[in-house]
Amino acid sequence: MARHHTFLNRLLDMKPHAFRLSNALLGWHPALRRAAGFFPDFVWPTERVRVISDQSHRHHLYEPEHAAALAVVSQYNVDVMNPLETACALDTTRTMIAEISGVVIPGHTITPADAATGSQISLGQQGKARWAFCYPAPIGLNRIEVKARCIAIPPVFHYTHLLTDVLMPICEAVRIGAIDKQEETVVVTAGHPPLVTAFLKGLKALGYPIRQLVLKPTQHVATDRYLYARSHCPNIERIYGVPQAIGTARAIFDAAYADQPPPPAASRLYLRRRGHRLRVVAGEDELVALLEKAGFRIFEPAWNNHAEQVAAVAGADVVAAVHGAALVNTIFCKPGAVVVELMAENARKSVVLHWSGEGGADLVPILGGPEGAKQSFAIDPVATAEAIIAAAESASVTAALNGVGA
Repeated sequence: MARHHTFLNRLLDMKPHAFRLSNALLGWHPALRRAAGFFPDFVWPTERVRVISDQSHRHHLYEPEHAAALAVVSQYNVDVMNPLETACALDTTRTMIAEISGVVIPGHTITPADAATGSQISLGQQGKARWAFCYPAPIGLNRIEVKARCIAIPPVFHYTHLLTDVLMPICEAVRIGAIDKQEETVVVTAGHPPLVTAFLKGLKALGYPIRQLVLKPTQHVATDRYLYARSHCPNIERIYGVPQAIGTARAIFDAAYADQPPPPAASRLYLRRRGHRLRVVAGEDELVALLEKAGFRIFEPAWNNHAEQVAAVAGADVVAAVHGAALVNTIFCKPGAVVVELMAENARKSVVLHWSGEGGADLVPILGGPEGAKQSFAIDPVATAEAIIAAAESASVTAALNGVGA
């Protein structure tokens, strides 16, 4: 449950009641589940799984060079855990790529399910599904059979989870040849942000025969060739675990954005957070003005400037920002880059250290005041600017010593 949800929010939340009622009426038989599109729990159908790749990756943030930053973000830590994820240990991400038969993809959730049991397919997840991914819809009578290899991209509109949890495992499937140029791959979707459009465009531009199948909420796909490509970790902040696929992701996005001009070169970059209801930072406007005077490029990430986001972060020696989704772009940082993360002193997470560390960047955590309502906090803009500029100067010296232009 998100930290900003109040007791009243939880008290008035009708989703648990709707789940219990639906489970009582529809969950007691697989045929009812399939007809109603209600898949309330999880299964791994071992007998119908052909494993292509099963990789376990220990997180780089446990390496000695990240010890100081890890010590900081481990205090007052509010990482979100999933105790019902059993695929691997907390310090590891496990990525499974497999072809599975007997799969149903419902049009209202685009969450693959096992036709035989009426349960969602997941390598290690136990317990009951979240309502957002299992609520019922009348899909049973509108069946589309797909004989080609197919994969689902669910309607995820959170940039972080879409990029790291959904698209990066697919990039790994491309990298190892589970998605190839010899055979068509059907990508099943519903509504989605423009990032998915760009991703599919990039695959097609690289020569992969991709066909997008957009389902209506009352339709479902039946297939014996579902490509499962997912990463798993009990720490939800660290599901990303395929740094070896970054080159593939860059190639896909570069192909998608080939007609867009490169961003202006900037070795120092500040990703500004504006127009959000959560995590409003008092003092950020003053901080931005000070950093701009110190030579930082100020950039506001949005869905419509993704090409510029990736290129700007990949080219920078120093990337600074308040904790948030924009910092997921640090998976594209070059080795040796410095990432400066501003966070509340009493609400720290390891996720940006995880993202940046996987590619060889270093994290400098800077603490603001205590977290208040809706995860907001305050900073001292002068002291924070000085700390960020000091990190940038240190990065410049390191780059010069290594023979790399700052």
